[in-house]
Amino acid sequence: MVESIKHFFNLLFDNSKSWTFRAAAGISLLGFLVFTDLTLNFSYNLHTNNKINQLEKIQGIKKDYKTDSLKLSKIVILENKVLNKEHYTEFLLRNLSNISFKSDIKDQNVNQSTNETTTTIKPIKSLFWMAFSSNYLLAIILPFLIFLPLYDSDSRTGSGILGWFASIIMIGAMGALVTWISYQIPLIWNNPIWNYILNFLIHTLFWVLIIKLGNDKNKKTNANNV
Repeated sequence: MVESIKHFFNLLFDNSKSWTFRAAAGISLLGFLVFTDLTLNFSYNLHTNNKINQLEKIQGIKKDYKTDSLKLSKIVILENKVLNKEHYTEFLLRNLSNISFKSDIKDQNVNQSTNETTTTIKPIKSLFWMAFSSNYLLAIILPFLIFLPLYDSDSRTGSGILGWFASIIMIGAMGALVTWISYQIPLIWNNPIWNYILNFLIHTLFWVLIIKLGNDKNKKTNANNV
């Protein structure tokens, strides 16, 4: 594994390679490291051990300052910060757990005077439709990209596999980021369908602008070459 990482680093700093190839190598390396870390829990174990060591030291300091209430309160604040410090996997899981696949949720309120229970159904955003409406073009491209090495011989070369793997990581990361951004938009008119429509329009407009800018750049390049 160490030799593979060294090979990737050599590719990153090889000036004879194009910047796109080196970018693909960098993204592939990052994806490989994250996958390995999630599988073997390297950084999580290191994070946990560091937290335990810090808490053990804080406990010793608390004993030294147990008669000084002012300093002791600051040490307790520091202790709570260490306790609440999250590993990146915990941060991601905590935020993802707040996203529901349901389209509505029941909220029950009890009237104290009449002892009657009122059930209100509140619409919430569906993760599937938020992700799809925000990234529908990427969602269409992704299946073709995943099976690209099966029908494209160039994708089965060393550089082709590198670019293929990097492209999948980029699309996945882009989709996750765009979906997270779309969740920052408040519920529109208490109906998530309007959020899906807005996501669809924003995604479409974004790619229309990208294509238009690309065409304008090609026209300028062709005009300069004439």
